[in-house]
Amino acid sequence: MSSLSLSLSPTPVHGLRDLFWLPIEQYRKDGRIMRGLQRGAASFGTSTASAALELSNRLVQAIQATAETVYDILSPTPPITKALTDRRHLRRSRRGQQPADLREGVAKAYDTVREGVLDTALTMCDVAARGHEQKGLTGAVGGVLRQIPPTVVRPLIVATEATSSLLGGMRNQIRPDARKDDSLKWRSEENRE
Repeated sequence: MSSLSLSLSPTPVHGLRDLFWLPIEQYRKDGRIMRGLQRGAASFGTSTASAALELSNRLVQAIQATAETVYDILSPTPPITKALTDRRHLRRSRRGQQPADLREGVAKAYDTVREGVLDTALTMCDVAARGHEQKGLTGAVGGVLRQIPPTVVRPLIVATEATSSLLGGMRNQIRPDARKDDSLKWRSEENRE
């Protein structure tokens, strides 16, 4: 368990240390041990909640990556329109941008769901139109049928992306310095590439 919490971030260990050290420190300072217990419990609670949200977010992101791989495997053709391709690249480039707080996380999750529904609808309409142009009604129906397997996986991708935004917003609401740490991590990873 300790190796798992250490691999996430130093905050769980910091919170555990604060749970015991802050009461002692407060007692030495002014004799108010209850105040130290309150501060220690608050620090421990914050760091534990932050670590749990971070772990949950990593699990959701792993599910999302798996769903995206399945989607790519099931897709009969590459993205059909340039607008869809541009939108997907834009969404992937925004992944490194964590929401600042819960309000921003909810807004980002809503935008993700809205864009996901629009992308799916546009893809289905475009496939039907192209199939109808090439082979008539049978081509349109065949094109739509070929899009059903990836379209079934698409809501999972959208849901995990929205959930990741919510979890990131909650974590950054609890611990605002985590967002700054993430942005520094993303910058260093981009500089390596």
